[in-house]
Amino acid sequence: MSVSIVVQRFRKCKLLLNEEQWVTIGDDGENSSSCGLLAYISFGSSTTQSQVEAAAQTLLNLPVLTTGLWGDSSSTQSILGLATASISSCSLVIVPQANLISKVKGKSIQYHGQIDKDLGEQLYDYFCSHIQGLLLEGQCKARSEDLPEWYTKRKTFLEQQQQQNKKSYSPSTLPDEMFRDASKYSDWDERGIPTKDSEGNSLTKSGMKKLTKLYEAHTKKHIKWKEEQQKSGDDCASEQTLPSSVAAEAPPVEQWDGCLDETFCHFVKGSFGKRQGLEFTSDMGPFVHSFQV
Repeated sequence: MSVSIVVQRFRKCKLLLNEEQWVTIGDDGENSSSCGLLAYISFGSSTTQSQVEAAAQTLLNLPVLTTGLWGDSSSTQSILGLATASISSCSLVIVPQANLISKVKGKSIQYHGQIDKDLGEQLYDYFCSHIQGLLLEGQCKARSEDLPEWYTKRKTFLEQQQQQNKKSYSPSTLPDEMFRDASKYSDWDERGIPTKDSEGNSLTKSGMKKLTKLYEAHTKKHIKWKEEQQKSGDDCASEQTLPSSVAAEAPPVEQWDGCLDETFCHFVKGSFGKRQGLEFTSDMGPFVHSFQV
């Protein structure tokens, strides 16, 4: 299981942020056309960045909203569709909810499939940032406006970073450190080749074979690299214990407050790791959906 999401539509929502501030979203007044989507989200221990991006795309394009009442024959639309068409005042509220990933065993509930808290917070921040970026792109497209310079620079930087991370390991990387990624694997053999995934399940024979080929190919490159360093007498070169990555240049700072217009879509990011407080009004039927990406 990777990303678990439960959505509920609402007219008006009140959310507690940072255990001290209540923010109100939407309107439940008479004849209100306000339409909002409340989304609870949780990440499994093996969740990847690409899966987080897919989850963000899915959530924004999920056709589960109507401006009218449930059963009035009005067609369902997505939050991005409503915002782009400017049919009504729309809102999106994201609430982190780790316990969506759990399993009942006997008289107890187990949470073994949940991601590490620190990694979960990183993915949650990335998920919300990706959502805001997609909303901003939709807003600028609908209004025939240019994207802010900071956003295009940041997006380009992150895309280059992802491409760099997909490239082969640096020859200086130690072979037994290639797959030491606790977010993907939980057990390794004496060579450092994974034998179990992050949830403790044994890898398939084909999966093991693929990793072994990568290990053997990299080992040859690493040996050649060491020989070249010895010949050149390069005392500055050293073996890396982690895969190579892009230079430690920070991407442009996010500036959502001045760019993402609440009249397009009111986006609210719930606090991670804090006490939750929530009130909401929904007169158009419960219409709850749960899904995994």
